[in-house]
Amino acid sequence: MSGAAANLAATGISYGVSRFGEGVRSARGRLRSVLSRATDEDQAAALNTYDAETAQLVSRMTGEQDIHLAEAELTNLLRLILTSYAECYPQARPDIQGIASSSADAVSITQNGCDRATVVGKVDGDLTINHG
Repeated sequence: MSGAAANLAATGISYGVSRFGEGVRSARGRLRSVLSRATDEDQAAALNTYDAETAQLVSRMTGEQDIHLAEAELTNLLRLILTSYAECYPQARPDIQGIASSSADAVSITQNGCDRATVVGKVDGDLTINHG
């Protein structure tokens, strides 16, 4: 569960501080996909929990110094949601493990004086990131 949660959290923080809310929404979309085996009620409950907790987290973000704490909080929240989901829907474990398996390819980079970014996947050759 921890690997999958960390990978989903990486999506959340990959947008950096200035666009953290967008990253949280992107991670929510991935989480919703993972929760596909849940009943509508269980999925709604998990997503409502995610929404409430991440809204508080986004409101507390004030700058680059908060990104590591935000990543830890988001990872913990996602781990709790995924653990509960896996207990209720054991047949979903392969889906969750699929999210975790790609976390081995995630690397974190820091841009000078800008936002923190997370690159998920392998980069062969040059990488150019254009903000705009």
